[in-house]
Amino acid sequence: MVSGSRVASVAGTQGRVARFNAPRAARVEANASGFPVEVNHQTVAFLREEWRVVDRWWTEEPIIRRYFELVLESGENTVVFHDSTGGGWFTQRGA
Repeated sequence: MVSGSRVASVAGTQGRVARFNAPRAARVEANASGFPVEVNHQTVAFLREEWRVVDRWWTEEPIIRRYFELVLESGENTVVFHDSTGGGWFTQRGA
């Protein structure tokens, strides 16, 4: 690694590289079909898109997630996903 690079300086000062856009636990209420109706105490106004990700299925720790791109009542866009292997809901900022 180049000693003057940005990654080197971040890793050198903290001893690790920071994860950008890391998922954060979210409080999500879903309807019977599994669609979010409330995210972190904000009502979902509109479901923009839904998709599924199945990855690393050949390993002992596969990733199986159901993603939703939402518009909240406040007008904020957000992406949430349900982790089918570990359970729980998470939020992740869109690009």
